This record gives sequence, structure tokens and C-alpha cells, in this order.
Amino acid sequence: MEDEVLARLNKENTLTLTSQHQYYNDTSGLPELRKAVANFLTRHHKPSEAISPENLVVMNGLTACLDALSHTLCDPGDVVITPTPVYGRIFTNFYDRAGATVVPLPCQEMENFALKEEDLKSLIKQYLDDGQRVRVFVLLHPHNPLGHVYSTEQLRNIMKICAQYKIHIVIDEIYAFSIHDRSTHFNSVLGMESLPDPQRTHVLWGFSKDFSIPGFRIGVIHSTNPWVLSCLRTLSHYHSSPPLTQHAAASLLSDVEWCDDFYVPTNKNKLAAAYKKACEYLEASGVKVHKTVAGIFLWVNMQAFLDECNEENEMALFMMFLKGGVCLLPGKKLYCAHPGWYRIVFSVKENVLEEGVDVDKMS
Repeated sequence: MEDEVLARLNKENTLTLTSQHQYYNDTSGLPELRKAVANFLTRHHKPSEAISPENLVVMNGLTACLDALSHTLCDPGDVVITPTPVYGRIFTNFYDRAGATVVPLPCQEMENFALKEEDLKSLIKQYLDDGQRVRVFVLLHPHNPLGHVYSTEQLRNIMKICAQYKIHIVIDEIYAFSIHDRSTHFNSVLGMESLPDPQRTHVLWGFSKDFSIPGFRIGVIHSTNPWVLSCLRTLSHYHSSPPLTQHAAASLLSDVEWCDDFYVPTNKNKLAAAYKKACEYLEASGVKVHKTVAGIFLWVNMQAFLDECNEENEMALFMMFLKGGVCLLPGKKLYCAHPGWYRIVFSVKENVLEEGVDVDKMS
């Protein structure tokens, strides 16, 4: 879908130098972009009250957003919990500069990698009893690499646990508009009413995945906490996106007919077709595919292809695929507790997908 997005941007990007510099000093995001994002998210997530642009801070991608949140919320050594397997940058984003201790909450293979609330509560108690401060819980919703979408009930239960222990919860919704299962409705935290602890609830979204434009480097943080927003606006001086790019993104979201009626549903349909084809190819080759409903990747079990199920053999198989021209991500890099799992991106053109999953050509 990147071709459609770029064509749309080329048509509409008519920013003049005067308007480019109009809000140059406001590094937390051009007003027109924050308004466009607020309207877009309000249209799709349907909160009881419209999302306010004043509660949004724009930065140059979600990595920058997470880094800024780590500085805002954490002191060195504070504990950050996230369910695993998980996108590996969660660990580095909170540790590299803020110095937080990121702790995995392992989701078990035998339980379909389900997130269990009692395990979260137990892990929090363990670190509190050890005299450590548990500061943040990070949840990817939809999840990367599991492709799970959590129910409103489970999200609320998790938030209640965090509220009980005064823990900030960061919800990364970067795949919010990449739901490829037609029977699944995405329930954004932004659309939920009466949050258990709204002042400690922060939601992220960006353009790189749902609109296939990672080069734009635009991520957004939503928070209703005045102290957090003040800190993020200060940090945005070091994480700002170019005004030209912000204007282009605002133009894209403001075209409701193109964006809502054409692009979003078309993208979902193309993802659904690619997901179906990839599953069929892999399952015919004896690969077990974990059912996903969202995202641009598969979570697959290749333990049957390992002589012995351990991390060494998992990495050896990864290198074999790489030498065959196929790059997939081993579970070890995603902090998976069970060797033999891999993440495969399927959101590519059909001929590339067919080439990549053709096992005979790699054997």
C-alpha cells in the first residue's frame, strides 16, 4: 500500500515556506497535525468525548516516543514489565538512556502465549517485596509478534492491577489499523470509558506500520497527565519531526474520503489476503502457524525442523534461511522463553511472498 500513500502525499503536499515556519518553535507537533490525528483517532475509536489535540505530543517515531516516556517516567533502576515474546526494542528503549530495568513477563507456549493477569500481579509483588520500584507496564496492543488483540475486559483488569500498585501503563497501538481478521474489532484504549487510572495511562500510535511510511518518522503520545505532557513537550525539542513531513501527514489524515473509505479498508483486505496465502504455503510445508488477527507478521513454530530444541539450533536454522535469501526473526531476539519460534513478515508484494515461502528453492 505504500504506492497509494506516496501518490496521495505527492498530490497534496503544497506547504509554503511561510506556513512551514509558522509553528517552527512548537516542537511538540504542528497544531494542524495534532488536530488531524485527534480527529482521525476520534472517528475510528469513537470515545465518548472527542480526543483533544492538547493531549497529544508528536515525536519522530515511536522509538523516540518510548525513549521520551522512559526519561519522563523512570529513574535508573526502576522496573519496567512487559509480556514476552515482544518487540525487542521495548527493552532497549527503556534501558539504553533512562537506565530502567526491563523485566520480561513470559507468556507460555502451552497456554497459547496468553497474558495471565495473576502472573502480572505475582511478578509485581515479587519486585516490590525485593524493595524495588515497579514504575511502568508496557503492552503492545495489537501485539508484536503474537498478533493478539486484547479484550476490553482484559485491558481493564490489567489497568486495575496497575492502578492498585500506582504503576504507569503504556499501551503501544502502532498496529491499530492493521487488523486483518474481518471478525475482529479493535478496541482501542482511547475508546474505553472510565479508565481505572487515566493519569497513569498513556497511548502511542504512529504512521510507520498502518500507513507503510516508516521514513516519515512520526509517532504520537496521548496522555491526560499534565506533568507527563509538560515533560514530553520539553523532550520533544530533541525528538521533533520536520514540519514539512507533519504537514504532509496532516493532509493525508484530513482527506476523510480517501483515508477512511479507501485506504484503511483496502489495506486490511490486502493484509488478509497476504496472511491467508502465507499460512497456506507454510502449513503445507509442515510449519505450525500461530493464529493472529492483526499486524504484518506471522508467529510460527519450527521446532519440528530442529534436531534438538534449543537456542543454538534456533539460531543455526535462522542462518540457513538467511543464506537462502530469507530473513526471519528468531524468537530469541524477541525474548521468547521457548526456542524454535520465529517471526515472519508477510506484508510484501505477492511475487516476493511466494518466493520467500517457497521451501523447495531453499532446500
